[in-house]
Amino acid sequence: MTPQRPAARRALLLAALAQLAGPLRAEDAGLRLVSADFPPLLSASDKQGGPLGELLQKLGEQAGFNLKPEFYPFARALLLARNGPGVLMAPVGRTPDRETQYRWLLPLYTQRYHLLSRHDRWPSPPPLAELRYRKVLVLRGSISTQSLRRQGFQNIREESNYETILRRLDEGSADLAYGSQIVIHGALHSSGRHEGDYQLGQSFDSTEVWLVGSPDVSDVQAQALQAAMERLRADGSLQQFLNKIGLAR
Repeated sequence: MTPQRPAARRALLLAALAQLAGPLRAEDAGLRLVSADFPPLLSASDKQGGPLGELLQKLGEQAGFNLKPEFYPFARALLLARNGPGVLMAPVGRTPDRETQYRWLLPLYTQRYHLLSRHDRWPSPPPLAELRYRKVLVLRGSISTQSLRRQGFQNIREESNYETILRRLDEGSADLAYGSQIVIHGALHSSGRHEGDYQLGQSFDSTEVWLVGSPDVSDVQAQALQAAMERLRADGSLQQFLNKIGLAR
């Protein structure tokens, strides 16, 4: 008999555990999915929810949950997922200070963070020493604040959404933004702005992006979601998602 690869054995084990646990229905489990509006990645205006929303709804169908996202400001969604009960959230960057706040269910992709500026203000990125005293905007609740403080930035302001961040850059009331490259590009395109009017600058970090749950999410629920993701990996749905967001691997 041909020996099974570790990934195949893991998929079979997760599927078996999910079957032993019995079918789970959303109304029984009480799980709900929350997120922020990050078009086109995860979009309240898209019937399919955007590429990530579509993947998560497929995941829910496979696992027996209704994972149609409910949209909140990012910091509020993080709080709901931290407190529960029965709350899932994506996308969430995994960091040491968040480690004990959530149940880490499924890694989705890795994203890199960059500074963003108006091209007409700085045709080429200035030296880092000059930037540390400029006003830089970040998404409230994101890991960007800690990242910039580690780099010595002094004037950091938080906003509730990327539309406000971009508007303030345009009007000149802030000099820079710092955030996920995927989300920044999505915000520029979805708002009708021209990407050529902006430029990406230095990147100080990257992070794994996860589907998380509130701490009360059970082992049975987690196993059902993990087994469902293995099926989406096997049928190509996960790869299709990565292709759509430009992270094909």
